[in-house]
Amino acid sequence: MRSFFLFIIRHYAVFLFLLLEFISLYFVFTYNSFHNTLFINSANSATGNVLNTYGNFQDYFALREVNDSLMKENALLRQQLFLDDLPDTSATVSRDTSGKPLFTYIPAEVIGNSFTEPNNYITLNKGSLDGIQINRGVITSSGIVGKVVKVSPNYCVVMSVLNTQFGAPVIIKGNNVLGRVAWEGKSPTHINVIEVSEPGKLEKGDTIETAATSKIFPPGIMVGTIEEFGKKPGSNYYTLDVKLATSFSSLKFVYVVVDPMWTEKETLENSVIDAGN
Repeated sequence: MRSFFLFIIRHYAVFLFLLLEFISLYFVFTYNSFHNTLFINSANSATGNVLNTYGNFQDYFALREVNDSLMKENALLRQQLFLDDLPDTSATVSRDTSGKPLFTYIPAEVIGNSFTEPNNYITLNKGSLDGIQINRGVITSSGIVGKVVKVSPNYCVVMSVLNTQFGAPVIIKGNNVLGRVAWEGKSPTHINVIEVSEPGKLEKGDTIETAATSKIFPPGIMVGTIEEFGKKPGSNYYTLDVKLATSFSSLKFVYVVVDPMWTEKETLENSVIDAGN
């Protein structure tokens, strides 16, 4: 305490000056209308800037919550869009016995992604606790991504379309000719569609979509567009060079496809195969 008083006494002139300065400013801004208005406007402006900066910080840290909300909303909209696009004659097929939609979508974030290896995989931040199971298709708003091959309680691993072991039935939109996607381990922006027997009239830019025979994707999901096509020497089938609709180098958010009837269909098909053996 003694040191405090000694400090005050030693610097009393500075404190006296500040006190008199404060009193002078008080009288100036209180009894002079011009200065009073100027002070209020400046104070309001400074307060507004502080609040605006604080609001920007709040918005930034709330982005994840907002994004999660938008992902869930998009999943519901995609589900509804799929049902609305079905013809009336397929209305009963679009729902299971309890009246639930045939396909639902679980939004997920990409937390691991490779796209330059011969066999690429993607890790998502959703797992069995979120309803994820193996052999479920994964898509984005622009096109297909791959299929789930490994699941833990909180994460799952997806075999990317950019994997030499990945395959899925697709069609050429417009003539419904079947083919199968296959990646040769080269460009991360292109994939081949093979085993196309009767392609009909093809043109560059034609759309490739998932087929109704796919076990992991809903029909009509974008795959890409044709850039080149032709028969390889000694082959009876056409091969299509397709530019992928999905940008794997910037993949951030995806949707895992859930088919409530998948297990029943898979069990039925396997029983037929086993009976044939």
